[in-house]
Amino acid sequence: MKKLITITSLSIFVINGCVDSSSVDDTESILLALLNEDEAVGVDGFDSDGDMDLDHDVGLETEGVARTFSDTLSFGDGYRVRFGRQLIDRERTVEFETAEDTAIGLVTHTVNGEFIATAIDTNQDEIDSLSFSKEFTTMLTRKVRFVKVDDDPSDPDGYRWKIDALTPLVGGSGDKVTLVELSYYSLSDSLELNELLYSFSSDDLGDLYIDRESLPVFTSFSRVVAYVSVTNNGPEYTTDNAGVGEWVFVNYGRSSQQRGRRHLRDSGLFFDQVMNDNTHSGGMRVHGPGPGQVQGVFRTFIETVDLATMFVSDGGYNTNVWSIPYRVERP
Repeated sequence: MKKLITITSLSIFVINGCVDSSSVDDTESILLALLNEDEAVGVDGFDSDGDMDLDHDVGLETEGVARTFSDTLSFGDGYRVRFGRQLIDRERTVEFETAEDTAIGLVTHTVNGEFIATAIDTNQDEIDSLSFSKEFTTMLTRKVRFVKVDDDPSDPDGYRWKIDALTPLVGGSGDKVTLVELSYYSLSDSLELNELLYSFSSDDLGDLYIDRESLPVFTSFSRVVAYVSVTNNGPEYTTDNAGVGEWVFVNYGRSSQQRGRRHLRDSGLFFDQVMNDNTHSGGMRVHGPGPGQVQGVFRTFIETVDLATMFVSDGGYNTNVWSIPYRVERP
């Protein structure tokens, strides 16, 4: 698979009306290197390297071991749905606005690829009439804040730059479906809903800076419930009498080799209280940081997809995506 990655930098400096261009170039190079090295940023893991079962875990430490197979999920009468993305190329553009001790990087990812939807019958054969692929383009943006730290005696300049905070990565394709709110709750041992852990709203997401050292933290192998509220501008394509016109997924991990996905539901069952009220929910068990690791940094891609995208070959490509980094720690 060929991936074309282009980095473009646009810098805006206002420092007493005068700027040393070589210093500007050096600073940008340092900031770009920090972006490239940080586990919390980027879009690795957004692709699934082809179609996958709606719920799956690949390469993540699950229940104390690394699991490398996919779970299955039945759908409809006698067939199973799989979907995923194969990335063709991606471009990253970074625009910097820099002051003496701080810098803001506006990071934009433009991702092109192939969306793949597959239906499998009970004999594990593909149903050609229900399977297809379509090209897509998705744009995702976030802001990253850098600060200058002046207490680094190991550096010849006596200071260093570090990533201080970042906003969630937001974007998608089309304008039919929109994520509105995301909440995580803990679950008791008896699987009863417990305390609110984290909550995010579309109202302030674009300017919500999350401290790099204070990312959302989940305990390995604990149980949590995710609630995601969405809007669907229609026209809605539905597949059953529930009238639900979109699906919601929590994608998580750090790469196409280490990833998982959970399908949240608006069915009025289990943790979902009301059918088709545009709030999707689902429980999941948190994965581990990896064999031999005490903690690790990963990324979520919370995604809503309208069902015309999922089931109609010429039904367009309409999604909305939030990506929020998180840390997993052993208890």
